[in-house]
Order: sequence, then C-alpha cells, then structure tokens
Amino acid sequence: MRVLLDENPCDIQANSVGEAIAAAADAAEQAGRLVVEVRVDGTMFSEADFQAEARLAETAEEVQMLTTTIEELLRDTFLQAAEALAEADTVQRTAAETLQQGKTAEGMGSLKHALETWGGIKDAVVQGLSLAEISVDEVEVDGVKLADAIVTLQNQLEKLKDSVVKEDISATCDCLLYELPEATRDWRIILAGLANRFDAACKPNS
Repeated sequence: MRVLLDENPCDIQANSVGEAIAAAADAAEQAGRLVVEVRVDGTMFSEADFQAEARLAETAEEVQMLTTTIEELLRDTFLQAAEALAEADTVQRTAAETLQQGKTAEGMGSLKHALETWGGIKDAVVQGLSLAEISVDEVEVDGVKLADAIVTLQNQLEKLKDSVVKEDISATCDCLLYELPEATRDWRIILAGLANRFDAACKPNS
C-alpha cells in the first residue's frame, strides 16, 4: 500500500487503510502539520468513512493525505468566515426589504439563512481560537474586543428572534437594517485582523 503525505511517499508499513491514516497523521503531527484531506485510491475519505470500522479495516493501493499548518488552517478559516459575513450582511438586508414588501414567507426564509450563517461564523471563530489556544478575552482588533462583540451579537440576535416571535415586522426590519449592521461592522474588523494575524504567522513557514 502506497502512503503519500502531501504527494511525498512515506516509509509506512500498514495492513489497513486505518493503520495507514493513523501512521501518516502521526508523522504529520511530528512535523507540526495537520491532516485536512484523505483520499483512498483517489476517492475522498468522508467523515462517515472514518466512523466505519469495516471501511478502516479495508486495504487499498494508495492512501494520500494532504496537510496544512495550524496557521494556514486558521488563516483560511477566518477568511472564509469573512466571506460568510459578507453574505450574511447581504441576506439580512434582503430579508428586511422583502418583509417590508409584505413577502413574509420569503423574508423569513432569508432571515433564517442569515441567522444560520451568523451561528457558523461565531462557532468558526471560537473553535479556531481554541485550536490555537488563544482565549477569546485576549482578542482585540482596532479597539474592538471579541468578547464584547460576541455579547453584543448575542443580544441583538435575541432581540431579533423576539421580534420575530411577536410577529413584529417593523421591529424585525429595524434590527436587520439598523442594529445588526453594527455587529457586522465589528465582526468584519475582527475577522480581518485575525486573518492578517495568522497570515503573518504563515510567512516563516512558506
């Protein structure tokens, strides 16, 4: 079984796909890298595959693993979160405009999508910082503290959800058009700062 780590052959003797993955992951960790993709005979190895003992016990002709550094992974995570934030900003404004036009079902659909995106952004930031062993309380960019931004966002989202439950379209639109954009601005600053921070950390490794 050929085992490749970033297209480089590894001197690994394995009797199964699972053994090959474990051994290559250990080698990557010793080199200060993280495995981000696994392909078995050219096919992407999914999360479900990792949970299937029978799949891990199989053999293959080739197991290929791609890796990255923590710095590169976090830089990309924060850049992707920034892209998601831009999308959420557009969607929440569209939701307000649609609600104002009396298209309640369509507007609420857009609103739900924006809320889900916000949840994913917050989770990505908190989990990313945890991976880097950085406390949320330590992060401040251009005078914007992440801890404060999280609290403000949570409060605004709770207020938004409350107005939705009460079917108060006017209050909902006010939140979307005038209050939530403040959170968007702060999070845009934070995400840009975090992406730049870890991009700079990547330079010595490139």
